[in-house]
Amino acid sequence: MRKRYRLHLQGREHLDRWLVSYADYMTLIFALFVVLYSVAIVNKEQYRAVIEGMTQAFNQVTPRSDGLLEGQGKSLLNNPVSAAATLLESQASPSPSLAPITGTPIQQEGTALATIALQLQETMGSLVEAGVVKLAQDDNWLTVELSSGLLFNSGSAFLGANAAPVLDTLSGILKPVDNYVRVRGYTDNQQINNEIFRSNWTLSAARAEAVLLDLIGKGIAPQRLAYEAYGEFSPFADNSSEQGRLQNRKVVVAISRFAWVPRPAPASPQTVSPVSTPVALQAVESEDVKVVTLPGGGIRITTRQD
Repeated sequence: MRKRYRLHLQGREHLDRWLVSYADYMTLIFALFVVLYSVAIVNKEQYRAVIEGMTQAFNQVTPRSDGLLEGQGKSLLNNPVSAAATLLESQASPSPSLAPITGTPIQQEGTALATIALQLQETMGSLVEAGVVKLAQDDNWLTVELSSGLLFNSGSAFLGANAAPVLDTLSGILKPVDNYVRVRGYTDNQQINNEIFRSNWTLSAARAEAVLLDLIGKGIAPQRLAYEAYGEFSPFADNSSEQGRLQNRKVVVAISRFAWVPRPAPASPQTVSPVSTPVALQAVESEDVKVVTLPGGGIRITTRQD
């Protein structure tokens, strides 16, 4: 009887073993649906912002024939340049803010601004006539205003294909002289807020820094350079119109009349003469000094021989 009952139980154990596989299968199915549900829930706004930020950072758009300038390479400077009528800057636009030069330990006159202006006019005359480059001069500064469309794509701080010949020409004139140079970034008042730039201020700073680093890479001494960011807060024209906003998006290379003077090398440290040994110490080191141990503790130093 016991043997028959034991065989009955063993057969039942084999019959219920399918429940283990079924439970594993249901667990996997549940995990699959949980994963599918989590993937389906996506914040579309954040996803779109990430896509736009990645596009601005890595997508280099090829300039179209109806863009700011037609043609690429050195032909921008050697041949007549045509520009869209809406992108030409008004000649009546005010000069940039002429901030005083700072960080000049010695205010020594550099190369005459009129001489530099004449060289710029000769080499960049076609761009000046097209309106994408503007030269202005006063007693202390010579400013070269470069339209942001000439250097950058919209909303980007990466130098475009048209920027290389312009900055090559500019650096070729600035490298032989020793004048201070300030690179200033400006934008319009259209708000920007993405993963790369939190504000127009950061965008203007990034563009000014990009131009500054390019000038350093072309051999200009970094001690002469600095960049400034003005964002939307120093407009050249009214931001209520598209024409005004185009005039406000620019990078200004300001050349000071003062020159950078290398500071003299620090003087070598003077050799400290050895201090003469006091007479008392010399006496202590001589053989005439005796150290006597006192009965109550302590010592006495004396030169008496008794």
